[in-house]
Order: sequence, then structure tokens, then C-alpha cells
Amino acid sequence: MAKNWYSAQNNEKKFWEDIYLKKDNKDLIYSKTNDDGWVGFAQEILFRHKIDIKDLNNKVILDIGSGPGGLVLGLSLLKSKESLKFNKLIALDPLMNFFKKEINLFSSIDDEVELYEAKGERIPLESNSIDYVFCTNVIDHCEIPENVISEAYRILKPNGLFCPSLHLVYNLWSPIKNYLKYIDKNHPFHFDKETILRMLKKNFIKTDCTYNSKIIYDQPKFTFLNIFKSRNLLRGFKRFASNYILFTSYFKCKKLSN
Repeated sequence: MAKNWYSAQNNEKKFWEDIYLKKDNKDLIYSKTNDDGWVGFAQEILFRHKIDIKDLNNKVILDIGSGPGGLVLGLSLLKSKESLKFNKLIALDPLMNFFKKEINLFSSIDDEVELYEAKGERIPLESNSIDYVFCTNVIDHCEIPENVISEAYRILKPNGLFCPSLHLVYNLWSPIKNYLKYIDKNHPFHFDKETILRMLKKNFIKTDCTYNSKIIYDQPKFTFLNIFKSRNLLRGFKRFASNYILFTSYFKCKKLSN
């Protein structure tokens, strides 16, 4: 369970260790991602946020909570294919040193990407310096989500875009959302759509939801039958149950110029 952010971070680290460092990983759901997988991930993220990849040309792009590769790795691999030139690609994660030293997916692009080990609540970048800030499945993992949103606003240039996505609770389950952290070990927070929109609009007056996705669309193996194929029946059941409790929303938030 994830009673707090520190517990969730330990669980997050173990999640990636199980995928990339365990030799006997037999998880039926998650496996190592190859270059094509990172490229497809980046393309899907842009599609769901309704952003044309050409719009990123000559821009400064930050990925908050990048994980071991994420959007930044996908964009770096896409650069030559799409004939793009990024002004700068930046990946930031509280576990970055672990990702660099142990998993090492960033090693081939270290020279062209800035990597920071830092929390989204305190981003070591200048104000008004970033064109696009992405934050994929991160806000509900953070210690103080409101501060991450405020930091994204601070570092964005006027007319820059903040593009977060996260799992949200269906309205039916909203009354128990604050208790879900006790059974969902990687998420210290669970929000409904009304709450996250209110949080985003405290800083970003112009906020649009660009896409909603059912969990089963992104995780087609989160099925009832896969409960019994899992090495951990409780984990298999929780994955199946998530289809009825959670969905994923994608947002595009513009920092208006003064």
C-alpha cells in the first residue's frame, strides 16, 4: 500500500526493478520496452494531447516524472525520422540517478538530453524557460500535487503548454477515493475529474480535456481471466478491478500571456 509519497516511491522503484533488473521476471502485463515501444508511446501521448509533433520543432520540452525513458526517449528517437530539431529535451524524475545507473536507457542520448534527479514540486529550472511541459501519469504519484502544477506554470513561457495526464476515479467511486491509496501501492493520491480540473484551473485558466481512455484500452491484459494467470492473485484482481474504478484523462493547459 502507499500510505504516503515515500512509500509510493519505494514501490515505484521496485516496479522498475522487477521489469528491467530481475532475470526471472514473469509478469504477464509489463515487460521491457524497446525503441519502437518508446516511439509509439511518444506518438500516442502527443495524439491524446492533440499536439502535432511538428509544433515541437525548435522548442524546449520538459517531461516531469519521465521514468527510465518515457516521452523524452521516444522524442529523441523520433527526431531524425521526423526531421526535427529540438532546442532542448529535459527529463526530470526523483529516481533519475537510479534510472541512469541501474537501468541505463538514457545512455545513448545523454549528450542531447538534460537529465535531472528532482521532484516536480521543486524544479531546478528558470522561470519562463520551457515551451512544453509533459507530465504523464505523475500528478497522482507526487507528494504535493498542487505544487507540481504551480511549478509547471512557473517554468513555462507565456503561451506555453502544460500537458498532464493521470488516472481518475469514476464518479461512482469518488466518495472512497481518499482510501484507495491503501490498496493501490504506487499512488498516494486518487482524484476525480472535477477535483483535478479545479486544481489545474487555479493556475491555468485555459484548460481543456483532450482525451479520455478506459484502462482496458491501454492495458488489454487487465481481464478477468488474467487474474488466474497472475503469480499474485490479489494483484491480478486489483488490475482487473481498476477497469471499473479508474479511467485516464489527458489535458492541455495554456499559460496565458499577460
